[in-house]
Amino acid sequence: MDKNILTYVVDEDDDLVYLRDVFRKRITLSHALLARLKVQEKIEVNGQVTRTNYRLQPGDIVTVDLDLDETSHIIPQNIPMDIIYEDDDLMVINKPPGLAVHPVKDKMEGTLANALTYHWLQKGESRLFRPINRLDKGTSGLMLVGKSQYAHQAMFHQQKKRLLQRSYLALVEGEVKTEGGSIDLPIGHAAPGSNACRTVDTANGKPALTHFKVIKRFQNYTLLALQLETGRTHQIRVHLSHLGHPICGDALYGSQSLLINHQALHAGQISFQQPRSLQPLEFQVAPPDDMLHLLSTLPPLV
Repeated sequence: MDKNILTYVVDEDDDLVYLRDVFRKRITLSHALLARLKVQEKIEVNGQVTRTNYRLQPGDIVTVDLDLDETSHIIPQNIPMDIIYEDDDLMVINKPPGLAVHPVKDKMEGTLANALTYHWLQKGESRLFRPINRLDKGTSGLMLVGKSQYAHQAMFHQQKKRLLQRSYLALVEGEVKTEGGSIDLPIGHAAPGSNACRTVDTANGKPALTHFKVIKRFQNYTLLALQLETGRTHQIRVHLSHLGHPICGDALYGSQSLLINHQALHAGQISFQQPRSLQPLEFQVAPPDDMLHLLSTLPPLV
């Protein structure tokens, strides 16, 4: 079976239902993706290109070809990557600290996007870079990347339904007194002139919810496990800094550290459903060597 083809066999419940309604109920496609599929004539019923106002009958075979014409403008570069998982729809990457996720105006090379573009070209594939979750340059751990517009929007749908779960480890400054809790504080843009780019903003910020649990206390530091309910930019870093416990090494929301040259924040676990099979998938990776070394050398709290 062609890995780029989605197939749906019409049952009696969809007798005389419009084709466009099947895409809404049975084959979850965004309006933007559906529009591109229609323009490129990628939708067929019983082997014939079909308009979405066609009324279906039981036994009709609806096929959608996801192999859309796509051109990437990202420069391919042979940069080593730690690929944890890859299938026809998704990739899970263990991103090291110090690697930016995507190019910006003044830095068009040396990013995860460049590395993945090269990886796909070596396989004879031309794809756009579609990160589903993003990690800051200094943050390590698991990133999920969609290999098509269909997979990308399907995973965002899972995010809205809280089916995509992410867990982090963070070493923070100071002793966190409580054993755990939730930080429910809205996050918005920082005021002009501020060194930070985000801040807690109770008046105009967007809702942001972070759960945390103390894993271990050290002298002057605490190791936390965290889980996100929302995905605001710099959410964990902003929330912890606001509580007076900035992440060790976070120069933007705390201070630089002699112990580690990036924020000690690691995305160690991710779970979700494979978008086509709905098979549950879960992946875990250990923190990078420098963070493990730091944790092994800190004196415990007596």
